[in-house]
Formats: sequence, C-alpha cells, structure tokens
Amino acid sequence: MIGRTPQTPEYPMNKSGTQWKVGLAALLAVVVLAAPGAVMAKGPHGSIAEARQQPQGSTVTVVGVATSFTGGFFPNDNGFAIQEKKVGIYILDSLDADIQVGQVVRVTGTLTQSFGGVLSVAPTSIEVLGTANEPPPHPVKTGDVSEETEGRLVRIKGTIVSDIEDDFPYGFKFQVDDGTGPTTVFVNAGTGIDVSGLAQGQRVVIQGFSGEFLGEYEVDPVFPEDIRVLP
Repeated sequence: MIGRTPQTPEYPMNKSGTQWKVGLAALLAVVVLAAPGAVMAKGPHGSIAEARQQPQGSTVTVVGVATSFTGGFFPNDNGFAIQEKKVGIYILDSLDADIQVGQVVRVTGTLTQSFGGVLSVAPTSIEVLGTANEPPPHPVKTGDVSEETEGRLVRIKGTIVSDIEDDFPYGFKFQVDDGTGPTTVFVNAGTGIDVSGLAQGQRVVIQGFSGEFLGEYEVDPVFPEDIRVLP
C-alpha cells in the first residue's frame, strides 16, 4: 500500500459518530511542536480534516482512532492509520509504539506523502490518549474508491475479476468490480491474512483502509474477517 518498492526506509522497521472513553478535555488539549522555521498547521484540536488541507512540509498534530495496528502494512513500513469521524490519515512510523486498533492517538509530525502517494504524517511524537469504538467502514462503489475516500475505512462489494497476484514480499493483490469499475484490493503481508481460498469469479465483501499506490487507488484489509466470500 504505502511503499512496495525495495529502498532504504525513512524510518527503522521493527518486526515486532465515535464514542470517546477519555475525557474530552484530554482529546482537545493538543500541543503542536515544530522545528524553527517549519510551516505550522492551524487545524483546531488536532483535526485530521484540517491537517489534510495544509501544504506538505507543514508541522501538524492530529488526533484519531487507530484503524490499523503497528506493522499491519509491513514490510512497506511500520506505521498505522487513524481516523476522526469520516476523515483519516496514515502515520508512516509507530516510533516503536505498539498501536492497536481502537486506541485514541495524538500524533505530531510533518505532513508528507508516502512513496506510493498516500498523504501521511512522518511522526516526531505519538501519544496514546485512551480507547474508543473503531469508526464503521463507509460503503462505496468500487469505481468510487479515490482521493475522496483516501485515509478512511471503506467497504466494497463486488466480484473478483482478476487472478490473485503474489506481490512478494509485500503481499497479494487482486481486482474487485461491482459494475462501476474495478478497484485493487491489496492484502499486505503484515496482516497475516490467508488469501488461499480466494479466486476469480467469487462475490466478496471487503473492508479496509482506502489507500493508493502510484496513482492506483486500493482497499487494504486489516483483519481476516475484513474479507468475506458471499455464497
């Protein structure tokens, strides 16, 4: 999803409505850190939506619920995704934090793009504030997986219209189409999802992170139950 190309990583890779369960004051007490001369984002209270509107290179602070876990997209990187209401963003590295789905996380860092083209935050600090319900995936047509959905959880329903391609060591990919145009599903190796039971022609429901790789939009499932084969 994020990298999928042999290169020296920017960060070290280790193998290793939302209902907040923390006080509102704690979530809104956002401190933005920036190096001298950095462009400062002015999004209120760590808003992901506001951060996504800033120019790349800005120092931003975002708060959201983790929708993927540390290393779920390994070996591309050791990052994770977070979402605030209907807007999400990718965090390029965990800074050795063991982030789990459902944790409320505050991240400060530099707004950038991953190698694959996903708008992301290169973090300088990560703080776990508590836990919350994971936001539900947004149902979209396969032809509508795009820049508009990037960063958030989505759900698609359609037919597998391609072979299951082994993209070793990064994972597996295939195309799903509901009649509105195909989109790529990329199963990252770090998720441990078994794709051996999938085949062209099957009807499936798939949910996951709405991502991008070099201009090709895709859905990246996180857990085995994110891929369901219909009878």
